[in-house]
Amino acid sequence: MKKLIISLFLVSLGTAAFCTTWTIQNSGFTFTPSTITIISGDDVSFVLESMHNAVEVSQTTWDANGNTPLSGGFSVAFGGGTVLPAKLTVGTHWYVCQPHASLGMKGIIIVSISTGIKENQSQINISVYPNPAGDFITVKTNSGFQSSPYFITDMAGRQVLSGKLNSEENFIEISKFEKGIYLFQVAGQRRRSFKVIKN
Repeated sequence: MKKLIISLFLVSLGTAAFCTTWTIQNSGFTFTPSTITIISGDDVSFVLESMHNAVEVSQTTWDANGNTPLSGGFSVAFGGGTVLPAKLTVGTHWYVCQPHASLGMKGIIIVSISTGIKENQSQINISVYPNPAGDFITVKTNSGFQSSPYFITDMAGRQVLSGKLNSEENFIEISKFEKGIYLFQVAGQRRRSFKVIKN
């Protein structure tokens, strides 16, 4: 019994190590990106302004720009939050911002089945620190992300800085940013997003 419990723990730990958190934010009255494809086991973090939420709806409701929640679907509070893998079953999930669905503020999350082939961990290592940050942030990565473009957006979805990662340790100046929360995103085999707080 003890071996079985340890085995289950190791399997769950191994699975969790390869999960990805995807970030969706609002840019005015649109979700960005409006459609994402993720792997079963990944979660989705919504970074939204306080007047926006995200609620799963049926495809029929989505097509009609309606806002009636889907029974058993996910719901993200005004201002954002995270949708865990338990709510993101394999298939297509349609969602809207309830107050602004009639304006077409809606998105799609497509969840695919994992192939069972784990990504090479060396290709996806990246960290952003310190957080909260002062005048600089450090982006530490491996060669799999060198020359990858990055961009930083504010909470309104406006791009405030962009560039390319040049080495395994990149120092990015943010001293001219106002205090607040920003989203640092870097492209690679799979997009990575990090919330950065500027002090």
